[in-house]
Amino acid sequence: MARTRAAVRGRDQELTALRTALAPDGGRLIVLTGPAGIGRTALLDRVARLLAADGARVLPLRLGTGPDGGGDPYALAALVRAVRERFEQLQESGLSEALSAVAQLRDARGRERGGWTPAVVAALDGLFETVGRRERVALLVDDAHAVAEPAPVLSAARRAGCLVVATCEEGAERGPGLAELLTDADRVMTIGPLADDVALSLVRRAAGARLDESVVTALRTALGPLLGNPGTVLGTLDALRRSGRLVTFEGRLCLSDPAEPVALPADHPLLRRASALGGTAVRLLGAVALLDGLDLDALPPLADILEADPVDCGRGLDLLIEAGVLTAGPDGRISCRCPALAATAAGRFRARRGTALHAALAERLLAGHRRSGGVDPVVLADHVARGGATVTLDDDTVRLLLTMGAAAEQEEPERATLWYSAALRRLPPTGPEHARTLCRLLLLVVRTGRYELLREPLTRYAEHGCAEESVDEIRLAAILLALHSGVPPAERAVRELLDAPFPGRGPTAFSEWWFDRRLAPDPRRHPATDGDTLAGAGAGAGAGVDTQAGAEPRRWAEVTAEAGALTGGEVETPAGGKASVGGGAGDRAGAGARDGTAAGDGTRGGAGRSDLLSAALCGDVAACERVWRSSGGAAPSPELDRLRQAALVADMADVARLVIGADYRVPETGVLGAYHRVVRGYADADWTRAMSAVRELELSPAEDTLARHAARLLAVDMCAARGEFGQAARWLTAATRAPRLAVLRTWARVGLAARKGDDGQAVRVALLAGPRLRRAGLRTGLSILLSRALRIAVLGDDHEGAAELLAEIELLPHEHHVDAQESLLLARGLVHRDPECAREATDLIRERGDLPALMESCLAVARFAPDPRPWLREAHALATRCGAAALLERVREVTRERGVPAPRARGRRDALAVTEQRIIELIGEGLTNRQIALRLRLSEKTVENYLTRLFARTGCRSRVELAAASLTGRLARTPT
Repeated sequence: MARTRAAVRGRDQELTALRTALAPDGGRLIVLTGPAGIGRTALLDRVARLLAADGARVLPLRLGTGPDGGGDPYALAALVRAVRERFEQLQESGLSEALSAVAQLRDARGRERGGWTPAVVAALDGLFETVGRRERVALLVDDAHAVAEPAPVLSAARRAGCLVVATCEEGAERGPGLAELLTDADRVMTIGPLADDVALSLVRRAAGARLDESVVTALRTALGPLLGNPGTVLGTLDALRRSGRLVTFEGRLCLSDPAEPVALPADHPLLRRASALGGTAVRLLGAVALLDGLDLDALPPLADILEADPVDCGRGLDLLIEAGVLTAGPDGRISCRCPALAATAAGRFRARRGTALHAALAERLLAGHRRSGGVDPVVLADHVARGGATVTLDDDTVRLLLTMGAAAEQEEPERATLWYSAALRRLPPTGPEHARTLCRLLLLVVRTGRYELLREPLTRYAEHGCAEESVDEIRLAAILLALHSGVPPAERAVRELLDAPFPGRGPTAFSEWWFDRRLAPDPRRHPATDGDTLAGAGAGAGAGVDTQAGAEPRRWAEVTAEAGALTGGEVETPAGGKASVGGGAGDRAGAGARDGTAAGDGTRGGAGRSDLLSAALCGDVAACERVWRSSGGAAPSPELDRLRQAALVADMADVARLVIGADYRVPETGVLGAYHRVVRGYADADWTRAMSAVRELELSPAEDTLARHAARLLAVDMCAARGEFGQAARWLTAATRAPRLAVLRTWARVGLAARKGDDGQAVRVALLAGPRLRRAGLRTGLSILLSRALRIAVLGDDHEGAAELLAEIELLPHEHHVDAQESLLLARGLVHRDPECAREATDLIRERGDLPALMESCLAVARFAPDPRPWLREAHALATRCGAAALLERVREVTRERGVPAPRARGRRDALAVTEQRIIELIGEGLTNRQIALRLRLSEKTVENYLTRLFARTGCRSRVELAAASLTGRLARTPT
């Protein structure tokens, strides 16, 4: 990894200590140690500038960079070169003779390869005494570890009264010469890692463009403890750039494939250190990376696979740990130092893939277990599960996996999920045990978020079919995988399952709802009628399922009941044997399922979950409420309102969490995970995070799903509120016109028109669309759409339009809809200019956590409230938090209209205002003053005035310097 030169940041403590150490008169020898890339050279350069400013003569000495290589063990040649380069600056009488004496001795040492002699000591003393005759001299030596014997030269300089500051790499091989230097030093200082925020400011500065937050998050996750190493973090960023992983999208530098792991540069010091330890160490590092960690029980079979001696492998692991390449946990498990190191090491170890290596280990562990036992069953089960279909499983191993899976469900659900998945490979797909294990696997996948484990059962279904009673579980598995991955299945039989209509929801198929198209269209096999059943849909090509005409599709209750029964009964193995699966927590789960109680929340039966999920997927608000009530849920209730809001914006992660309960883990990655961050970031007014997740969705390899289109519509609103109308229009064009998102699309169009200053157009769009959407049965979120339009009408003094919108809102059912009650209260408060009614409505909005809607509502109420100042303060604070320049302009308009003092953002007095922040950001994107003025709807003169004030406040002298200062975090910011 090439050395990265950067300004010193976050080293105030080290610089203060160095100043103190170098203050006394006379010679001093200070040694700075730290790992490669930690910033030793940058710190030494900073010391050079400080000493030069104090009047000292600085003589830099870079070791290991000249042509001498190993032929300069005492650094004499490097010293001669350094003095010759500074000869004119030093200007001391007798310097030429003193330098010639050292050069001649250097040449003699080069020919004779002799040792250290008194003549050399005398010549060096004479040289340094000459150099430092009139002024104090500072000898700054970088990479002292690069020569065999650095101590003699550095000690001679100190004897002559010079200040000597030397750096050496921590972890470098310490011969006698380096040990002598560290012993002789007056002080040895260790340079530690940078604080995370300082390291990330270096990344933003080095990026050269506005860096998307997802890149920062990916670097933080991948580098782990190495994030504080500036050389590592900057080298990794450069490697991403050179490999094409960094792409510019919508003005930000983003990762082209966010799911792809971030790897260290191939020449990183840790990888070089591993290579220096020999071939066995390199192979061990690759194996640990591929295996995602190594238990010591697996070391003997791993040595056999690597064709290495077990003793040598043990010694190699010790050396890798000592070198800081691997780490050993408290349980003895060996792991790579960080995920980025593992990604690079795994890519180098091309002899085997991770699955193949696990399989080879599993086969050897199984053989040892059958011969004599003594193998840790957890280690054995882990390698069997990760070894894929190539591992040969007998009945005993299947029983072991099922028994251990049942015992681990409560305490170690991740492992239980893997073990059940492995057992399914051996169970006959048409047998009852396969159906029960598949039920249990589905429940665990929902708990752990390991949806990728559903691919193998679906592939086996396409190849071998399944029992009739398993078709529902197979289809549920296909839906869950498609929802979370955003990728349609490759197998035609599985695609046909997704093309089947939702049970009881008319002709709409999941594939049409999620992917906006049928995946395997065949009207003869899948007529779009209400008569299609789930079982019939499962009989795809090659499915081999014997279904009964008119059979009722089974529901979630039956799935959970069968899964619960598994934990208390016996397991039927492929050969017909029986094995007890265990009890305890499993018995309790089974009992809950059998008595109709939801396993996750203990309040709603499985049938209710299934119907609720189906109704929410289809956006059927009335059906949601009916099922909610029939299953014992209270209406109105906050949970039902959250479900309705999640369905409005297609936040299926939140829908699943509310329907399935505490068992469901909201995913951190994948389509649903990214989109959930969009929704939460938007509602929380954290629009930087929300827009980062929008870009992550766009750059992911997933297809255009409903979630991606919904994210585009939310991006329309955020960009429009920030005055980025061109980007907002592009997001709107890219979003689908599917009926499922008709309300959300109209809501975004209304907001865009208003932000552009055309309030009349915004109101007309809502008045035309409202009745049509209501007649079409698309009522989810309609009250929120009409409420937004009414707020805009009030801001634009359109009393007639506001009255018409109030009439539309009053046509909606309100008895059990908290959001509709909120809209009705706000509408009446705004139209009738009733501050108390409006206050009650805004309290409901605040409780719901929709901060952008609260911002708009406060601004509208400020038009007529007796005291508009608190309303304007809240609107201003939220608009500032969002970075909504267009809305801040509306706040200023209402402030001038009401004749009250302009609200100011709370916080540090020197914090940048939102308009100043946007100007700096647009400068960073390369826009001219005229382009910035057009973007922010300001005059060009106003932009120039802003820049003049910014230059005066920040000390920057140019637009480029101002943008660079912002990227490095030197300018105070308001939260956005």
